[in-house]
Amino acid sequence: METKQNLKISGSGSFGGGIYDEVKISGSGTINGDLECNTLKCSGSADIVGNVVSKNMKFSGSANIKGSVKTETIEVSGSVKINGNMDTDEIKVSGGSQIFGDVRTRKIKISGGSSIDGNLHGEEVDISGSINIKKDCESESFKASGGMNIEGLLNAGEVNINLYGRCRAKEIGGENINVRLSAFDESIVAKFLKTMFSYRRELITEAIEGDNIYLEGTTAKIVRGNNVTIGRGCYIEKVEYSGEIKIVDDGKVENQMRI
Repeated sequence: METKQNLKISGSGSFGGGIYDEVKISGSGTINGDLECNTLKCSGSADIVGNVVSKNMKFSGSANIKGSVKTETIEVSGSVKINGNMDTDEIKVSGGSQIFGDVRTRKIKISGGSSIDGNLHGEEVDISGSINIKKDCESESFKASGGMNIEGLLNAGEVNINLYGRCRAKEIGGENINVRLSAFDESIVAKFLKTMFSYRRELITEAIEGDNIYLEGTTAKIVRGNNVTIGRGCYIEKVEYSGEIKIVDDGKVENQMRI
């Protein structure tokens, strides 16, 4: 069996693509061509002009990949730009990532900032940082306690959103949808920030449709569901429900209809 070579870049230079065991970039390097390896680690600066196939990828520096990526795991504590699609089992971003294509993953956790120009398909989505998705987001479980902007449809079996800032989605669909104002909203720090800045925690969406729906801090044109609770800080133009509706605290509904 042929042994795969390692590629280590500690200075600066340009190298050809190919098949390697381990690729380490601690300097400044350009790789021209498709890259296949077991491990890719970048703590420096890298430009990869081609597609990347790897088992494990770690970025604590900066990288620009001018192609698509297929990997089992990817961790980003630095910054990475991917000018194509991403197919992976697990993504962790504590730094910054920008992906110009679609993302398919089993699990994605964002504690930094991420931008996706395409669609996001994942089993588990966990956002404690911020995410911007220009198309749709589909998952089995969606959790957000940071900032989010989804320009298309958010569709998940379980949707749990804790509002720590302004969140947007064009439409939201799911079996169980739970949107709550964070406990931090009543803290001394939050009250101080409100006096100093324009500081509002809310979810803005055109439509929400699900089975069991509980909402706080939400502005929506229409909400459709079986059992619907409209709580504090909500303004809903119309609610259509088949089971029961509850309006609590200062929640406001302009029109309601049992269907």
